[in-house]
Amino acid sequence: MKRHWLPLLTLIICCTAGCTNFLYQGELAALDSYGKERHFVLYWTKTEPLMGEAKAGPAILLTECSPLTRIDFSERFDGIFFLGMPGDDRLPGQRRTTSWDMVCGKIANYARWVDVPAGQLSLSILCEPLHDEFDVEPRNYLAARQEAYSFPVVEKIKRWSFFGETLDGPLTPDCRGR
Repeated sequence: MKRHWLPLLTLIICCTAGCTNFLYQGELAALDSYGKERHFVLYWTKTEPLMGEAKAGPAILLTECSPLTRIDFSERFDGIFFLGMPGDDRLPGQRRTTSWDMVCGKIANYARWVDVPAGQLSLSILCEPLHDEFDVEPRNYLAARQEAYSFPVVEKIKRWSFFGETLDGPLTPDCRGR
């Protein structure tokens, strides 16, 4: 009698282990930290299991001509933020650098990546990168400014899988010129 339940139990386990994986991506042309127009890509992944809670993030901001600069927007208890790195970021006009918990960027209107849909996403940049003559590649990202940037976000990939998978994000945009 127990053998009759085995195929049904196997089917239930396989079906409940499955999930849908999403890749969200937004692209924007704007000024970088050094006043040059660059192409920026913001992306994140999201996983929705058949059973359990959805998971998403962090989001990564990529900057054209800066393959080593990856800015992470991660969730905290009070929202989604890019935290500055001491010695690498500062508020515009200040000499001293940020502390470990200094907010250098934020996502408006959302506290969790799982809640962010495709559409317009408002992103603020509050800091600027520090650089010196010893930097192999200067850190670079969107220019700090008062008004938020608006990224048009689309759902690039939607894929169902039995055992889950991690979708690959886009590459750093090709350099059109320095």
